[in-house]
Amino acid sequence: MGPGNEEGDDDDPEGVDQDEQSYRVLMDGRWKLEDLYLFPHAFSQCYSFIYCLDSKLHPRDRDRINTALASYPWRGGYSYVNIYTVLYHQIPPHHRPEVKAISYGSPGWLDIVLNVDVAIQVAKSVGILAGTAVTATKAYTKVMKYLGEVSVERKRVQLQEMRLTQEQNKTLISMSQDIAKFLGFKNIKELHEHTENPEISLKLLLAHYRRIAQLEKFVRKGKATLPEDNG
Repeated sequence: MGPGNEEGDDDDPEGVDQDEQSYRVLMDGRWKLEDLYLFPHAFSQCYSFIYCLDSKLHPRDRDRINTALASYPWRGGYSYVNIYTVLYHQIPPHHRPEVKAISYGSPGWLDIVLNVDVAIQVAKSVGILAGTAVTATKAYTKVMKYLGEVSVERKRVQLQEMRLTQEQNKTLISMSQDIAKFLGFKNIKELHEHTENPEISLKLLLAHYRRIAQLEKFVRKGKATLPEDNG
């Protein structure tokens, strides 16, 4: 379910979990062939984001993540999508999502081997967004408009690394808190500390928002159910 290898990544046979955990996604409705890629891909990315940035679990190399968050040339062509490759490969191998079994019927199911607590956090994030969908969409639109204005200003003064004003930074921090609330994301203070830049923090949360929204769309259409417990 994860992305391709990152340089320096290798499996750790000593990290194999003898007590295998699995999480069951319930499947219903008519899935298209592309859904069998879109759903696991979005789920894996959301899981990686939460595992490394919003859980009590320990990634393999926290410094590697912090370097990526604080030092990459984000406005110089580095894609926010690429951060998910970094995060995925900092999850211990025995906690990386893998398909255990799939049955497509009415109902069907998809069993995924992973850390169940993090999977439940993903499910709860989807539920929070689903419950605040209208308000969240308005907030997201407002944030994107503001970031667009900042981008236009950068182009006007021809400075890719234009230093934002104190007021602009306050606005970005406030917007990050709003988006985090709609996602149930708790470690917002730590995220700012890792990125050392409220604009990067906000854009990371927006990327996470879009992926949680993909999962919420599957739930809203009745194609998938993400249980918020593993009973």
